[in-house]
Amino acid sequence: MHYMRISTIILLFLSLVFISPAHAGKKHRVEIFAHHGILEDVPENTFAALKRIVELGIDGVEVDVRQTKDNQLILMADETIDRTTDGYGYVDRLLYAEIQQYDAGSWRGARFKNERVPLFSDVLKFCKVNQLKLLVNIKQTHVEKQALDLIKSCGMSTQVYLWGTLRNFNTEDAAIQGKDVVFLSPEELTEEGVSRVHDEKKYAFSILLDSDDRKTMKGRIEAGIDVMLVDYPCVMMDILGMDTQANDYKPEPNKNPKNAVVQEENDNKAFFINKIDTLVETIKGDDGDKSRTAALSMAILPQKYAVPPLIKLTKHRLPHIKQNAAWALSFFQEDGDEMISNRLQSMLKDKNADVRRAAVFALKRLGSQQASSALMDILKTETNLGVKYEIARALGVLRNRGAAFTLSEVINKEKSWYVKSACVEALGQLGGNIAMNALSNVLVTDTGEVASSARDKAAWALATMGEKAVPRLSHALRDNEEITRRRAGWAMIKIGSPAVPALVSMLRDIHKETRTRAAQALGWIRDNTAVDALLWTLKDKEPSVAAAAAWALGRIGNPDVISTLEDFAHSKNKEMRENVVEAIERIKANTQGGKEQ
Repeated sequence: MHYMRISTIILLFLSLVFISPAHAGKKHRVEIFAHHGILEDVPENTFAALKRIVELGIDGVEVDVRQTKDNQLILMADETIDRTTDGYGYVDRLLYAEIQQYDAGSWRGARFKNERVPLFSDVLKFCKVNQLKLLVNIKQTHVEKQALDLIKSCGMSTQVYLWGTLRNFNTEDAAIQGKDVVFLSPEELTEEGVSRVHDEKKYAFSILLDSDDRKTMKGRIEAGIDVMLVDYPCVMMDILGMDTQANDYKPEPNKNPKNAVVQEENDNKAFFINKIDTLVETIKGDDGDKSRTAALSMAILPQKYAVPPLIKLTKHRLPHIKQNAAWALSFFQEDGDEMISNRLQSMLKDKNADVRRAAVFALKRLGSQQASSALMDILKTETNLGVKYEIARALGVLRNRGAAFTLSEVINKEKSWYVKSACVEALGQLGGNIAMNALSNVLVTDTGEVASSARDKAAWALATMGEKAVPRLSHALRDNEEITRRRAGWAMIKIGSPAVPALVSMLRDIHKETRTRAAQALGWIRDNTAVDALLWTLKDKEPSVAAAAAWALGRIGNPDVISTLEDFAHSKNKEMRENVVEAIERIKANTQGGKEQ
């Protein structure tokens, strides 16, 4: 027994501490970098994501940087802002002032309403203050020097790892080089491969996206990797003994959105009329950027003066002028006679698709409930994908439950996953049985990377629906595809204790993959009512299932299970032995910590 105790401690110690040949024998821990943020918690590339990373104590974050039309560097993964904001358009064709008016958080949940797209310079300052490291991925060429200059001016050179185009950018200024990471493929992750990187005084870098596989993460850590970029940093933290809870994040609501348009209150009729006349002429001018900026300026003027000339502009012969006028109207409030909404609805029949989309966008921002029926009808016949995408999102924002059936029909008939993704987002906001059925169907649809975003959104949406969604998620947890099981498993983790009975029942499922996922989910939820079922699961004939049960018992931390776990400490299966040792030591450490407190 004494021997087993010593071997247990040694195994645990070796699993948590790593020696790097590049650093003269000093002990070090692999640095965890979150991909865009904590994706199971928060919207990517936002300050909400950065704050969550700091709260959890994760080392760093990978951010994607793009340049706006007016040469501002912002955080944005895609070429367009469509997926991660409530606006639309290509980043390099939009002014920063416009992008800042859009909500970059609501697509991930109502609690993130009013999150804004951050400036790269502001992100650097935040990371400097909070000692958060950055892996910078420049998504466009020709902006590398601008990014490096910002990194230098913010004093972040020692906290930045260069990636993407920055790694190959030639500069004579060594002070802004940042830390150099060398990516190693799974095949190159050998002791020799890592040593070669360390000999060059560089950092061995590994990427594991779309996976939360503990065994893979452990293997790469044991290979001596220095920096690892992952989608599920909480799993890495658990492996490294950094305690975290996967379903406990409750962000503070953003009550004062930065850069939101605020209308002036002072009433000086002559002044405002003169100002509006000038702005109207600018909107009608040939300079597209000035026209858009003038439209935004109109939005901060008193409604009673600004709305009539804007409505008149929506009847202009040139499409871009009608678009800008509709966009400006979206910043106002409906007045008593619903004049704005009526005019915008008439624009839904415009021959120009860009004008139609601008009208839909404005109706969405205005929250025009009266437009719901018209939008549902148009969605069935509209052919332009951008307009259909915007209509679907609008129906979600307007919260007309009757739209759920229409959106479900579109998902069934539509070929474009771009449009389907918007329908999924809308159904998540609407809720109800029709929405849940449609979302669960999307979740189990195996159509490759093109459907990835929609399926992620479907899982997140079902998680927000709580206990009612558990049967659908249970079905998905039995799916043949690993990606589906992973998404469903994390959704049930978010639901928490209400999902425990269903997960316990799945410990007896015929498929070993489902049993493994169920055990892992129970470990993250940490509900003591699952202990007895997990103890029985230790006897599962499938080693991966039994090992997952041992890990889960360690996460839950009930000291009464130690004696049973010790019976499995000499299992022939390596993973089982390691998980049992880890579980016992975790429970004892937590128990001792509780006594000391």
